[in-house]
Amino acid sequence: MKFGIIGLGNIGRVHAKNIQDGLVEGAELAAVANQPIDTTDDFKKQGIACFGDASELIESGLCEAVIIALPTHLHAPIGIQALEAGLHLVMEKPLACHKAEGERILAAVQREDQIASLMMNQRTHPCYVRIKQWIDEGELGELQRISWTMTNWFRPEIYYASSPWRATWKGEGGGVLMNQCPHNIDVLQWLVGMPVKVRAQCSFGKYHDIEVEDEVNAYFEFANGATGQFSASTGECPGSNRLEIVGDRGTIITDGNEVKLIRTSESVSTFSKNTDEMFGTPETTEEIFQPLEEVNQHAAILNNVVKAASGEAKLIAPAVEGLNSLELAGAMIYSTWINDEVCLPLDSAAYEQVINQKIAESQPRKIIKTAAKVDMSKSYR
Repeated sequence: MKFGIIGLGNIGRVHAKNIQDGLVEGAELAAVANQPIDTTDDFKKQGIACFGDASELIESGLCEAVIIALPTHLHAPIGIQALEAGLHLVMEKPLACHKAEGERILAAVQREDQIASLMMNQRTHPCYVRIKQWIDEGELGELQRISWTMTNWFRPEIYYASSPWRATWKGEGGGVLMNQCPHNIDVLQWLVGMPVKVRAQCSFGKYHDIEVEDEVNAYFEFANGATGQFSASTGECPGSNRLEIVGDRGTIITDGNEVKLIRTSESVSTFSKNTDEMFGTPETTEEIFQPLEEVNQHAAILNNVVKAASGEAKLIAPAVEGLNSLELAGAMIYSTWINDEVCLPLDSAAYEQVINQKIAESQPRKIIKTAAKVDMSKSYR
């Protein structure tokens, strides 16, 4: 599959390296596009077609698929153009700035065999893959509670000051929920499904000189009566990553490095109704899963896209499922604005109207002219 990459920032170059290093089987980097075009000189020297405009790459006929790694506000116009041109699409997270925008992207899919995938790479994280297997196999029984404290996304001020679009309503449609936590929100709903109600408190510019949220505390309610809690921050250090999923037959706990499954010997609700022991509890057993090796998650998604395009695999991260994380993020932000709970599904048109007011008032960030040290390996959680 001949890939084109539109956007050669930090993550765009990660995708390029994975393809060029042969980590994506059956893939070739055919073209790149970036502005200004002289930032593509290193690719030009390798004989790769280089463009200063995304439209030129899309219309060139050189590619079968494009990876869009641009600022979020450009995802919709470029993604729609690529899909309408008949190209397979891999969109960097998040799918768009809000749900209605994401819906417009998906409406541009031209045919059933056209791939529209999202770089929700943490769906290939061995710990989350194992959790998904356990849940699907019924190890936990009925969901009772979920809690995710995800506060180790610390970002210093220079991170935001490196680009005018970062941490603005116009550029990203939000802050920690739209830039760092789409992965966690996606994994959450992938594992346990979508809640039906959300109540949240977002703090805007609490730790940084930004207009969007950098701390979030949210409460979820699910259709079966289960509850959930989600906390996120880019202002804490060292922060923590702790996910707990509690069901009637057991509990799963992970910090992203290993997973512990604590099984109960019988249904907790059944035991509670039938035991004659005043302080009795069901017996438990523990199983610990530790990944044997790290997975190149970005390459894994691209490998899956290549196989899905040839009918050899099912998409791991269909772009349509990216609407769920946009919906949850939007619901948390909207709940804060109206100081009330939000019922899901989120009215995408109503939310678009409200966020467009924020976008109209949004101001581009002032860029600090300094050489920021970039180590992309430190950006993954």
